[in-house]
Amino acid sequence: MSETTAEAQAEAIRQEYGRYVAKEPIEIGGARAFNAGDPVPVSHVESGVVSKDSVVGANTKTAAAVKEG
Repeated sequence: MSETTAEAQAEAIRQEYGRYVAKEPIEIGGARAFNAGDPVPVSHVESGVVSKDSVVGANTKTAAAVKEG
């Protein structure tokens, strides 16, 4: 079993949470999962748990506007 460094773990988290932000409140199973502007995990979008229509790229003007409220 290989060990993972703290830096590698931090990079994995950046990769998972650094691509999408919610452009509107998102509910999963009837409970609020993400507020507008919250980072959304890539795996949630790719698996279909969160609709691609509910997120925007994290480094876009739209994302900046959503975060500002």
